Amino acid sequence: MRTTFASLLLSAFALPALAQKVDDTVTPEALGKLEWVKGTAPTAWEPGKVYILECWATWCGPCIAAIPHVDELYDKYQDKGLRVIGVNVWEDGKEKVADFVKAKGDGMSYPVAYTGKGGAFETEWLKPADVKGIPHAFVVKDGKVLLTTHPMQLKESLIEGLLAGGEAETKALEGIKDSQRKQQEAGKAAMAFRQASAKKDLPGMDAAFADLKKLDPENRSLPFLDLELLIAKGDWPAAESSLAKLSADPMAGMIVTSTAQKLLQMPEAPEAFSKTVATNLASQLEKKAGYSIQYQILAKLQWSIGDKDAAKASALKAVEVAKSPEGEKSRTPVAHHSKNSPRHSQRTRCQPTNSFRNGCASRSPRHARQQPSFPRRPLRRRRRSDSAQRSGKADFHCSLNWVTMSWSLPDSFNSPKAPTPAATERPMPAIRTPQ
Repeated sequence: MRTTFASLLLSAFALPALAQKVDDTVTPEALGKLEWVKGTAPTAWEPGKVYILECWATWCGPCIAAIPHVDELYDKYQDKGLRVIGVNVWEDGKEKVADFVKAKGDGMSYPVAYTGKGGAFETEWLKPADVKGIPHAFVVKDGKVLLTTHPMQLKESLIEGLLAGGEAETKALEGIKDSQRKQQEAGKAAMAFRQASAKKDLPGMDAAFADLKKLDPENRSLPFLDLELLIAKGDWPAAESSLAKLSADPMAGMIVTSTAQKLLQMPEAPEAFSKTVATNLASQLEKKAGYSIQYQILAKLQWSIGDKDAAKASALKAVEVAKSPEGEKSRTPVAHHSKNSPRHSQRTRCQPTNSFRNGCASRSPRHARQQPSFPRRPLRRRRRSDSAQRSGKADFHCSLNWVTMSWSLPDSFNSPKAPTPAATERPMPAIRTPQ
């Protein structure tokens, strides 16, 4: 999807100030080159005012989750000197951005600008600062970059200190730097959890989770990791309770999708819990339309618990989403992260990507050339089917060419006379792309 960053263009007569590092001097010149969805570009930095330039995109789940926090800061401190500008980046089409901002209404009351791909803001701010993930916030005061961070780390105490200036500002900046150091340690704990999870090392997962909780008690990934740990332990009643608490989380759609995907690899999971997850995911997708991959995962899970009609409906919805004018969004990861941010840490970000591999985003051209599908090879399908037969659960396979976005349904899939396979006989007919 979004993989390229435009080359840095420098004028032969005047070089714009580039936001490369903290303490660099910058001008608002690039902001004047953007297309403004709401508000207007500042012609100069107001003395003593604090500017937050919050980089986001409509396809980025963590960005959307951070908007209420940023808007709350703006509402509370704009009269005291806080200026917030939402800079939409790595997006195709100003219209969809305008529609999104309009739908948000008072929930996104600060000025918003659209830059698209390869514009002045990207070349003069993002690329020099080596920004590879969003959301990402630049904080500027008196023409100097004070800090760059995830917008969720912009606490009220920090904003108040920056607005006050002097000793309070110095103390606030030292505090955020200390917080960022702790975040790095928390990131190591999160990575240790990931590694232990991959090895199915329960003691290791327990230890890493305890470390993360101690280092960063407010880490937003803790509830999700707790759910994953409970599932790994097989504590299904506690896992169901944890899942219910997560339903109202802004990231619920991503969390439940990830949980559903994990259950597909766990034939030992009780059917009752799988049904709860399938119902929860279907509910999340009713509240907010999802990506094609989410409907695919839902269809697989529904098929595994014997809900054939719902599985077929979800599979057809996956096709519909992929073929829709917004089908490009299907290439966007449900959740992904910057290379400098550990997965499942509070600094969760989205990256522009160009391909999927087994449902995960990848920047690798090798993956793009292979044009992966779900699953990718017949051998893997046979293995999954054998496993499904042993567990009493049939697997559901769907394939999609992510480059051409073309789908087809075999006649037998839609035929009213097509036999319904028993759970132990054969998998649901596949949705495959013509080769």
